[in-house]
Amino acid sequence: MICIGMAVIPSRFKNLEESIPLLLKQCDQMFVHVNGATICPEFLKQHSKIKLSCSKQNKGAEMKFIGYNQTDGYYLTVDDDFLYPEDYVKKLIKVMKAYNNQIIACVHGSTFHPEKTVKNIAKNRKVFTSHKQLQKHTKILIPGTGTSCFYTKNMKISPEAFQDTNMVDWIIGCKAAKKKIPVIAIRRGKNWLKPLYRKKGIQKDKEYKCKIDKLVQKNLLYFKKMY
Repeated sequence: MICIGMAVIPSRFKNLEESIPLLLKQCDQMFVHVNGATICPEFLKQHSKIKLSCSKQNKGAEMKFIGYNQTDGYYLTVDDDFLYPEDYVKKLIKVMKAYNNQIIACVHGSTFHPEKTVKNIAKNRKVFTSHKQLQKHTKILIPGTGTSCFYTKNMKISPEAFQDTNMVDWIIGCKAAKKKIPVIAIRRGKNWLKPLYRKKGIQKDKEYKCKIDKLVQKNLLYFKKMY
């Protein structure tokens, strides 16, 4: 089974008219959660593949995992500010199978040296930006969960398990390292994945960055083993 999960904010509703039809062609079911509103575009309610949920409160990017534990197979997490190509799912699953499904495959992601970089990691990490070319599959530490593919038998994930809102990438990276699941940024051409209109959603202030440092410090031993 191939399922896709997306968390949406109202300011990006217009993006969905472009992105969702392309994704629906590539999956068996799509879980869409609207953060911060109880209304949404009508076409989301009408498509049989879409399982829709809403919350008045913005529950964060972790709501893209709302259908994860209901899926037996591949679960791809996507964002509302990317245009995904027609071969997106096929390509990520091909990489998953090449590694016997024992990885997390992603497009966007980042890495850091766990022996050297232990402070201000969000600034000092190396980022593999989604729209840039990557000439070979590359092992990293932190997946960008707006561009990731999981095999659900490898680990359990639910939105309720995220204690800090909008720290999804880092929490998943720690969880993967702890379970010894490699994260692979896949080979791709330039602009294979294209950004759409985005209004800044996550405020990455000093407190947010300190939380990341503390989280990584707590899991540093696992990262050292995976580096």
